[in-house]
Amino acid sequence: MPTVVNSSLTYEILMYLNSFYFGMFAVCELGMGLFKATNLPSPNSGTTIIEFILLLFLITTEGGRIYLGRKGNLTERGLPIILGILLSIPSVLATLYFLFWQNYVLRLEMILCSIQLVLIVTELIISILCLFAIYRPSPPEE
Repeated sequence: MPTVVNSSLTYEILMYLNSFYFGMFAVCELGMGLFKATNLPSPNSGTTIIEFILLLFLITTEGGRIYLGRKGNLTERGLPIILGILLSIPSVLATLYFLFWQNYVLRLEMILCSIQLVLIVTELIISILCLFAIYRPSPPEE
């Protein structure tokens, strides 16, 4: 009898796609942040520094989330996937900050952040389904 494989191909494809997309997203966000810091008037320089620190925080949490999600899916372990789900919360909040709560939000940022949020939410739904598959009781052998 063949062994049941629980890892989700859909989840792996989404995480793989997001690893490349997020790299592009972070570079674009850094470039737009530099553009805004040099060309647009800012109420104070502290806000600009905080936004760059928040971008570094987002890069760290999203990188960890992608790594843990892929590792948990490929090894069929639930704990890394659960940790990846928990890291989705600060990633979503930081992306929402870049989408809505900055001093200046460029149209390109709105598009890129919206795509990033769709990817994160889709991966979150698929990761929960993957957890159900991992922790599903195995069928009784006859």
